[in-house]
Amino acid sequence: MKKVKVLIIAAIMIALGNQLNAQSKNDVKNLNYDRGYTFDVELSCSLPTLWEFSTSHGYSFGNGLYVGGGAGFYAEYVPDYKATPTLYTPAFADVKYNFCNTLVSPFVSLQAGVDIDVSNVGVGIHVNPAVGLDISRFSINFGYDMRYGVWKHGKGIDSHYFKIGVGVTIL
Repeated sequence: MKKVKVLIIAAIMIALGNQLNAQSKNDVKNLNYDRGYTFDVELSCSLPTLWEFSTSHGYSFGNGLYVGGGAGFYAEYVPDYKATPTLYTPAFADVKYNFCNTLVSPFVSLQAGVDIDVSNVGVGIHVNPAVGLDISRFSINFGYDMRYGVWKHGKGIDSHYFKIGVGVTIL
């Protein structure tokens, strides 16, 4: 009877081991390693004055590299709370690289593009290099946001922010 129990337990362990091994080889743990179209939504904040909502659409090559473009909306609040916020609509190129195909994966990213200032009628450029961590379909990043704007009523103004963002991959 003992030999039968040992054989049954051994058979179950072998079957479970093969099942777990098959899942780890075939299942993609990080969505950025899925080849194809990807859609991300992000909410970010540059303390204390800038709040941004953006989306990015692009192609993931299946090896951790993502290339796409995006657009969004952000508001910049000045320290004088009596003033109205400045409203922008950015359009940008987005490049991201995940280092490993695991549930938790570090990444680097770069966004660069233009900002259309709808409040003061002007155009600016921005660059945002960032580092972050993808946890399944969710991500958190920390970056340095550099912006330079030119408006019809004055000279160019540059601004520098540390930015933190949280996002979710939809597809």
